[in-house]
Amino acid sequence: MFKNYFKTAFRNLWKEKVSTVINLAGLATGMACCMLIVVYIKDELDFNTFNTNLPNIYNLNWITKNAGQTTVEATTPIVLSPVISPKIAGIQYAARMYQRSGEMQATSNVNNHTDIKRFQEQNVFFADGSLFNIFTIPFIRGNANNSIQALNTVVMTDEMAAKYFGNTNPVGKTLLFENKQPLLVSAVVKKMPDNSDIKFDFLVSFETLFAVEIKSTGDFLKNDWTINPASTYFLLKPRQDIRSIEHQLNAQLKINGNNRNREMNALALQPLRNMHLYAANVISNPSASSITYIYIFAGIALLILFIANINFINLSVARSVSRAREVGMRKVMGASRRQLVVQFIGETLLVCLAAFIIAFALAASGLPVLNQLTNKQLPWQVFFSLQNCLLFGGIFFLTGIFAGMYPAFFITRFSPAISIKGKSGDKQERNTVRKALLVAQFTISIVLIIGAMVIWQQLQYLRDKPLGFQKQQMLVVPVFGSGTSSGLGNGVDGAMRKRMNAFVNELTRNSKIKAVTAASAMPGQGYIMGLVVPQGRSDRDNIFVPWVSVDYNFLEAFNIPLVAGRGFSKSTGTDHLSAFILNESAVRSFGWKSPQDAIGKAMIRGDQQNGKKGQVIGVIKDFDFNTLDQPMAPLIMDVNAPRFTQFAVNVQADHLPSTVEYVRQTWSQMFPERVFEYSFLDNDIDKLYNDKENLGRIIEYFALAAILLSCCGLYCLASFLSVQRTKEIGIRKVLGATVAGIFSLLSGDYLKLVFIACVIAIPAAWYIMGRWLQDFAYRIAISWWIFACAGLLVMLVAIITVSYQAIKAALMNPVKSLRAE
Repeated sequence: MFKNYFKTAFRNLWKEKVSTVINLAGLATGMACCMLIVVYIKDELDFNTFNTNLPNIYNLNWITKNAGQTTVEATTPIVLSPVISPKIAGIQYAARMYQRSGEMQATSNVNNHTDIKRFQEQNVFFADGSLFNIFTIPFIRGNANNSIQALNTVVMTDEMAAKYFGNTNPVGKTLLFENKQPLLVSAVVKKMPDNSDIKFDFLVSFETLFAVEIKSTGDFLKNDWTINPASTYFLLKPRQDIRSIEHQLNAQLKINGNNRNREMNALALQPLRNMHLYAANVISNPSASSITYIYIFAGIALLILFIANINFINLSVARSVSRAREVGMRKVMGASRRQLVVQFIGETLLVCLAAFIIAFALAASGLPVLNQLTNKQLPWQVFFSLQNCLLFGGIFFLTGIFAGMYPAFFITRFSPAISIKGKSGDKQERNTVRKALLVAQFTISIVLIIGAMVIWQQLQYLRDKPLGFQKQQMLVVPVFGSGTSSGLGNGVDGAMRKRMNAFVNELTRNSKIKAVTAASAMPGQGYIMGLVVPQGRSDRDNIFVPWVSVDYNFLEAFNIPLVAGRGFSKSTGTDHLSAFILNESAVRSFGWKSPQDAIGKAMIRGDQQNGKKGQVIGVIKDFDFNTLDQPMAPLIMDVNAPRFTQFAVNVQADHLPSTVEYVRQTWSQMFPERVFEYSFLDNDIDKLYNDKENLGRIIEYFALAAILLSCCGLYCLASFLSVQRTKEIGIRKVLGATVAGIFSLLSGDYLKLVFIACVIAIPAAWYIMGRWLQDFAYRIAISWWIFACAGLLVMLVAIITVSYQAIKAALMNPVKSLRAE
C-alpha cells in the first residue's frame, strides 16, 4: 500500500513540475529562515546558562532618583561590596569587576634577541578572587585558589596566552601594564563563551587597581560612594527571599552611605539569567539585548514559513479538481477516508523532506550573513547540536502537517458520486479559502516592506541630522589608548601636558591639519554626570548634569557656536581655574532667564566645600553630545587638563592616508611608549546605531523573501486557474471580448485582493512602527507616501507576476480553447 502511495505521489509531483519546484523552493526558503532564527534564538536564550550556579547569581543594580527621573544602572560604587555584603547572611560570595583598559606588554629573550609584544587591550578587568566561586570559569593552567588574591597578579585567557607567549607556559611570567605595573601571571583560563555576560581577556587582582591609577584617582575610587563604575555580583545561598535580601542591602546603604545616597539611591538585585534579554533599559548592562527582538525574529520567520505553506495549500486546493476522480475511484475501490488523508499528508511530507534537505543547505550557507547582521560568531557545528536537531525536526513535521492537513481533508471529504465526475465540492468555498490565504500573504509582505522602509528612513535621518558640531574629517586619537575614558583623570601631569602640547604644535604645522584639540570624551560617547551647584542653589538640591573637560580651542575645532559670552582663552590666565561654559539646555534647567542672563553667574562643580568654584563665561548652542535616542540634556564644560583622554584632529579630506601616516609618525616620536590608535568620529557615531541598522537589514531580507514567495505562489496559481478557465476564455473571445478585456478580467481579481491586503496591512504597520519609533528622542513622522509606495510596489509586482499567464490566455486561439475537453 505504501509503495503504491509513494508511486502515486511521485507521479503527481512529476506531472506538475513547475508547481512542485516552486513548492520545494518556497518550503525550503521558509524552513531555512526558521532554522537560522532558531539557531539565533537558542543562542540568545542560552546566555549565561553555562554557569552551574546560574539560579543563584545576581547582579546588583544602582537606582538613582533625581529631579523626578529614575535611572537604573548595572554598576555600583567600588566601596559598596566590601562594606555591605559581609553583613548580609544570605550572600554566599560577592565579587566586583571594574573594566580599566590599558596597554599590556610582554618581553621575552629568544636567541639573545629581545622580543617585545605590546598591545592596547580593551578587556582588562580588575576583579575579586571570589569571582571564580560565583561563575563557572574553567582553568587550563593554575587553579582558582589565590589566583588573583595577591597584589599584582593576573589571570589571562588561553587566547591571550597564545598572543603574548606563544606555545610556552605563561604561568610565572610577567606582563607590564600601562608601562609601569608588573603583573605576575598566576593562571590561564578558557576564554568565556560568546553568550556570556562577563567577557574578559585579563583578570587583575582588584587591589592592584589602586596602584595603577594615580594616587588621587585611586583614593577617590576606593572611598567614594557617589560614582558607580564597578559591576557587583552576588552568589546567594539557596532558597533565599530576594525581597528580604534587597531590604537588607538598602538598610545597609542608609547606614554606611553618605547623605546623598540616603536621599537619591537604592539597590536592587537583577537575576543574571535575565540580564541579557530583560534588562535593556539598565544602563551599563554589558550585553543588553531585548526579548522584543526575539519575538520579532521568531514572528518574521514563522510568517515566512506561513507564506510558503499558503502557497502549498493554495496550489493543492486549486489542483483538487484534477485529483477528484482519483479520490472518487479510490473510494469506490474501498479506500477509507483515513487512508486517503494519510496518503495526501504523506505526499506533503515527501515534498517537505526534500525541502528540508535543501533548507538545511541554505541555512548553513546563510549562517555567515546571520553572524554579520547579529554580531555573533556562531560556528556551522551549531546545526548539529542535539537540541537544534530536535527543533529542526519539529519544524519539518509541523510544516508537513500544517501544509498538508487542510488540502487532505478538503479533497477527501466528498462522496464518490461527486468525485468520480471530476468535481471537488463547493467552488465558492475553494475561492473563499484561496482568496483569504492570498490576502494573508500580501498583508504580511506589505507590513514587512513598510517596516523596512521606516527603519531605513529613520536611520538615514539619524545619519544626516545636523548634530550641532563637525563630525566629518575628525580624527580621534586616544591619549591612553581606546576604552580608557573614565573621566576621572589618567595621569596628565605637568610633564605629560608638555608632551601633549608639543604633539599638538607639531601637528598644526601640517597644512592638511586644520585644528587639534583635546577633551575628556568626544561627542557621541556620553559624558560623566557630575554634581553642580549653580547660583541660587545648594549641593543638597542634588543637581547632576553631564560634564566634559575640554581644551581651550575645543569649540573652534568642532565649530560649536556661542550664543552668549565668550569661549575659553589662554590669555586670561585663569580660565582653567574658574571658568565654565554651559549649553542652552543647562541655562533653562537652572531657571535662568536667557543665555545673556547666565553670563557671570556663579557656579560650583562638585560640593560647596571642596568643589571647583567659578563663573559662567559663555553659553553655547545645544548640540547632540548623546546618542539620538536620548533627549537633549544640560551640559557643563571646563578646562581641566588632568582629565584629558583623547585628541581630536580636524583634517582635510584630500590626501587622508598620508595625513594619518603623518599623525602616526608624530605620535611615535612624542609617545614612543604607547600604541598608536585612531578612528574617525563620524564612523564612531554611526556605529552607535549598528544594531538598529542590522535589524533593518534583516527585515529587508525577510520582506524580499516574502514578496518572492508570494509572487511565486501567485504565478503558479494564476497559471493553474487560467488553464481551468480555458473554455470560458474561448467563449468570451468568440463573443467579441478583446485581449485587454480578458487581461483585465484575469488580473483584476488579484488586484482586488492586494487592495484588501493594503487596507489591513497599513494600519497594522503604522501601529507597529509607531511603537518602534518611540525609542528615539528624535524621530521621523511616518509619511503617507511610505504606505502608498509599499502598496503600489506589491500591486506592481502582482501585475507583473500574473501578466504572463493572463496575456498568454488572452492570446490563445479560441478554436483550440473550445476544442479542448
